[in-house]
This record gives sequence, C-alpha cells and structure tokens, in this order.
Amino acid sequence: MIHAHEHAYQQAEKFVACRVCGFQRDKWEHISNMRYVMHLGYAYGTVPEGAYVDLVELATLEPVTPTDGDIATFRQLLKSLDLASEDETPGIFEKRLTASKLVPGNSGTRRGILISLAMAGVIPNTQLSLSLANWTGFDVMQEAAIQLNNTKGRSDMEMPWAGWMGGLRVDWDKAEQWFGQYL
Repeated sequence: MIHAHEHAYQQAEKFVACRVCGFQRDKWEHISNMRYVMHLGYAYGTVPEGAYVDLVELATLEPVTPTDGDIATFRQLLKSLDLASEDETPGIFEKRLTASKLVPGNSGTRRGILISLAMAGVIPNTQLSLSLANWTGFDVMQEAAIQLNNTKGRSDMEMPWAGWMGGLRVDWDKAEQWFGQYL
C-alpha cells in the first residue's frame, strides 16, 4: 500500500471495484469486524480494506518482536517451501504444513502467512513478479488469478499464493531483503 498513489475511483472493467486499489465504495462498515478477525490470525492483506486495517494497526500499536521460537518456525517454513516437489500445488503444501504442525493456529492463520509472503514476492508465483518495492493494481492481480486453473470458481484460493508451484521454491534474494535478520 505504500506505493498506492492518490487517485479518483476508477471502475474496473471486469470487477465491481476500483481498478487501481480494489476498494469498493461501500466496504467501510466491515472494518471493525476485519480488525477482530485479523487479531485472531487471519490475513486480509490481499484486499485493500485489509491493507488499510493493517496500516492503521501498524501506526497505533507497538512493534511486534518475534521470539526465538517464532524465528525458528519462520526459517523452517521457508525451508519446507524450498523442499517442495516440482509439481506441488498450494493446496498440497497447505495439507503438508497442517500435518507437520509447524505453524500453530488454524488454516486461516497459515494461509494468511503464506499469502503475505507471496505478496512480498518471497513466495513467487507463475503469473506475476511481486515485490514490496512496487504497486500491483487490483485488476492486474485479479486478471492473473483468472489465468490459473486452481482458482476457477474457488473463493478460498487467492493470488498471489494460488500461483505458486513447488518448482518455484522460495525467492531467497527477496527473503534476505525483507527478513534477512531472521534468516
């Protein structure tokens, strides 16, 4: 969101949302519920309302300092992704991650972490090159999702995590760039 520029609402061609930021004109009433669910561990980072809630939280709360256990879990998660078989899909990886009991919490928590890493470009995808260094418009992300076979008609599998395949592994350069002190 730090790369989003001020703009007038621009209706997306195929979606009921602004083509630049993805906000719908009538979404604000859900912000308090989103904040509650995010504190339970779910990630709404792929929708602009969620990014807004995240930014408000970051501006008002003390920074989170990971424990040694958090850092060890994070490292193991990246190693697990990097050891995936060539044709492993996001769904298969999520099942493997759940079975390993590496990341505590529920499936929403685990998927939220994976989506966040994918948004940062640490977990690459087959459709788009993403990074925290630049903005990717809502319509670009949604168009990329349409190109995937595993998202057709599925609301639970979202880009950019949905575009990962095991053969893509982890982008260690981006992991080092954003999380180097924890690697």
